[in-house]
Amino acid sequence: MTEWHAEPAHLCLYPFLSAASKSVEESGVTLEDLITSAVFERARLRGKSRITEAIKEGTIRKPVIISDAQAEMELLSYPFARILVSCIGDERLVRRYALSEAKAAHEKLLDDSRRGGSSASASANIIYKMSEEFSIRMDFLAGEREQVQVPFVDYLRFTTNLRDKRWKLVNRGLGKGKLKLRKAEFVRIVQEAIYERIKKDLPLDVPEDICKAISRYTEDIKHELEEMRNAAGYGFELDSGVVVKDPSCFPPCISYVLSNLKEGVNVPHGARFAVTAFLLNIGLSEEEIIGIYRHSPDFDEERTRYQVEHIAGDKGGVQYTAPSCDTMRTYGNCVETDEICEKVSHPLNYYKFKLKLKQKQEQEQKK
Repeated sequence: MTEWHAEPAHLCLYPFLSAASKSVEESGVTLEDLITSAVFERARLRGKSRITEAIKEGTIRKPVIISDAQAEMELLSYPFARILVSCIGDERLVRRYALSEAKAAHEKLLDDSRRGGSSASASANIIYKMSEEFSIRMDFLAGEREQVQVPFVDYLRFTTNLRDKRWKLVNRGLGKGKLKLRKAEFVRIVQEAIYERIKKDLPLDVPEDICKAISRYTEDIKHELEEMRNAAGYGFELDSGVVVKDPSCFPPCISYVLSNLKEGVNVPHGARFAVTAFLLNIGLSEEEIIGIYRHSPDFDEERTRYQVEHIAGDKGGVQYTAPSCDTMRTYGNCVETDEICEKVSHPLNYYKFKLKLKQKQEQEQKK
């Protein structure tokens, strides 16, 4: 495992590892070099692309490394990307970037653990190394290479934000304080550990003069971020025939859930049901709603499609209506209320009220 851990071609693909940080420190590359030297322009551009890929795709591509020079640039791009994110100072960008790095590492780790280099022991070594890195006590079951067991206390450390019921402790076999997991499930837990590590240290305390020196990169990223947010409107027609692309008429509770979904934050089942029913009720298609969930950390298209179709009435024949304000309050999904909330008892009524108010204001402005 030590050999795998030290290979530049692997380190650069798992740049959050402590060994990767040590490698950067020992390289002799200074912060000034990374920020200003023409030699490291490739690393700076790659650092910027890490963030734009996170914004656009919700993940970060892992290139095929063919040389030590390429590995060095890939590895150095990670600290530069962290500096860029810190200079921009957007909390939602921090979450999205951290999640994108974690998801990309998860896919790479799955691939490495399946292929395992030249042997099954190499596959096991990768899993062991990640468990050591994040202090997760684990071991393979006797005679198994696809089943692991972990103490339930370590399991709980990284599954509290996983909302799918299969992660609940009551749905797991517990024996002598340990839980059995498939190897792929353990790798999913490692993704949560990676996400927490990356997010915890951001934003960094970057001096203003450094942020100014790299402003040409941060301005490009800000532009991409603004474009993504402008494109995040949802188009649908109401009875009046007016097509609405601006979600500003949504009630605060629905806007809050949608914001979390866009940023890749795990959302409770009750909140997912509420926002799905609401969007179906106002005319969004099932495909549009499924697309909204694609940034969720545990996105499973087949499961999501089934749930959306069930709420839409395709499965059981009954289309569900979005929960009332009282129900939203009961389940802790009523947030950031405003003056309109005090006048209505249902999110759909809020939406209709605010839309009419907005249309009236626009008509008065035209006059």
